[in-house]
Formats: sequence, structure tokens, C-alpha cells
Amino acid sequence: MVQPLPAGKLAVGTGWRYSKGGKHAAFDYPVKIGTPVFAVQDGVVLDCHDGVSNTPQPDVVGAPSNWVLLGITHAGRDASVLYQHLSPKLLVKKGQKVKAGDQLAESGSSGHATGPHLHMAAMWGHRTAATRYDYLANISAREKAPNGTAANDICIFPPDQVCGTKKVGLAPAFSSGEVFLDKLSFGVTNSDSVKRLQFVLNNVKLVHGRELKLTGNYDIDTKNEATKWQIQIDHCVPNTRAADGNIGPKQAQKLFGPKYTLKAHS
Repeated sequence: MVQPLPAGKLAVGTGWRYSKGGKHAAFDYPVKIGTPVFAVQDGVVLDCHDGVSNTPQPDVVGAPSNWVLLGITHAGRDASVLYQHLSPKLLVKKGQKVKAGDQLAESGSSGHATGPHLHMAAMWGHRTAATRYDYLANISAREKAPNGTAANDICIFPPDQVCGTKKVGLAPAFSSGEVFLDKLSFGVTNSDSVKRLQFVLNNVKLVHGRELKLTGNYDIDTKNEATKWQIQIDHCVPNTRAADGNIGPKQAQKLFGPKYTLKAHS
């Protein structure tokens, strides 16, 4: 079992009830759009919804959002975890089996939300799209936050009971593997080699560095971070070919290290 978000992103903004007293029975983690969201346990995607833009609709109860309903086993019983308000372009589909720590999606602000955050709820039983909000059923105005199962015998609260203590870094699948040198240049798209470059750059301490999304696209943000590495770490002279944001073979050897296998061509 692992945590649903990367280390350092697990502060809870909303729990058992909203600030005005309305029932919530879940955790809201206030995180930036694009934060990786992980499967907390091995399981199967029971259902999901995709395609809604990251435009929050705070006054529209029931507004469509992007969500994933993950079926797991907890304490020897079937249980479900609902991840809500995700960004469009989920990384999983209905019926897909996943392992703990696999990335399901990126956080967002879709649907009935006041801003970017991850809403996570847990409940007993393998739920469906129609019953994914059953964790809220029959919770009274006076009911106190449980430490286990709520009085409705459905809601598991706090929901992080179904999580482990292990914190997941950004996409551990890209912390090693093959890197094709001909992909390490501006303009390349949809490349695992570029994802590995973005992962490595995210783990280098750079002055004025910024966190890159692992898109696989060698875009201007990736080029800028690569240029910072060339100047700050490889000590290249600014505005020269060696500091143009494209990673050459010798620089790749320094940047990637022994966990990666460098190859000339894909």
C-alpha cells in the first residue's frame, strides 16, 4: 500500500465535514493541477470518467468531473476508492488492473469544485458509477467522524486507512531504463526517453528550477530546464551550443548516470 500523492503533497484541507458543516466524509488534498495521482493498492479500475476540462464549477452540484473508481481489497473485504476532480486524459481505463503506486491520472479542478484539489473517499464494497457516492448515504448532521467505518456501514473514514505509509516519488518507472540519445532534443514528442530526462531534471537541484510534467514532449519548459542544468551543473558557457538546451552524448552520460542505458538511435 502507498500514498495517493507524491511526498510533500499530503496535507489535508477538508475532512469529515466542510467548514460550513455539510457532510463530506472524504479527504480533500489541495494540490496544483497536474500533480500525479497514484493507486494506493493493487486493484482494478471499476469505472472512470474522462474528458471534462479543468474549469471548476463551484455552484453546480453534480457537475460532470473526471474521476476514477478503484476496486481494492482492504482487511480481507472488497472496498472502493474514489478519486475525483481529476484532469482530463486519464492514464487508465475501465477494467484495467493496476499495481500499488501506478499513476492513474493527474489532479485537476474539474466539476463541482472551488479550485484545484484531489478528493479521495473510501467505502466498503466494489461500487459502480451509479453508487460511487454511497459513502455519503445516511450520514446524520450530528454524527462524529469515525475512526473506521461510519454508521452507514459503507464509508471508511479517514480514507487514508486504505493507504500505506510509503510515499511515492514521481513516476518511479522512469528512474531507470533505456534512453535514446536521438530523442534528447527540442521538438521531440511522446518519447519515454524524454520522460526519463524530465524525471532526472526534476531530481536535480537547480537555481530557479521548476518541476516538469512527465509528458514525453521536449517542449520549451524542458529545454529551459536542460539549459539550466548545462550552465549550472555542467558549467557550460551561456548562449553557446553546449548550453542550447539539447542534451548531447557526453552530457547525457553525466546527467543520467549508471541506472540508465544510453543508446544512439531509437
